[in-house]
Amino acid sequence: MSRPFMELPEAADKVIRCLRVYDDPPYGREVHIEFDDGTQISIDLAVETAVHAKHYRDNQGNLEMLHEHRDRVSVEG
Repeated sequence: MSRPFMELPEAADKVIRCLRVYDDPPYGREVHIEFDDGTQISIDLAVETAVHAKHYRDNQGNLEMLHEHRDRVSVEG
C-alpha cells in the first residue's frame, strides 16, 4: 500500500540534538528539530477540513444508507 508522504533529505544521516513540539493556537503545532551540526528543521502541522455527507432513508429508526461521500475541502487562509 502506497501512502503520500513528505521526505526531508536534508535530515538524513544527521544526529538530533533536540526535538520539540510547540503548540501555536490558532495555527496548530510545530515540530522543531535541532541537529548537532547547528542546522534546524521546522515542520508546521495544520488541521484541514473534510466534508462527510450521507444520503439515507430512515425506516422506523433503521437507517438505510443510499450514498456516502467523503471529500476534503481546501481552505485558503
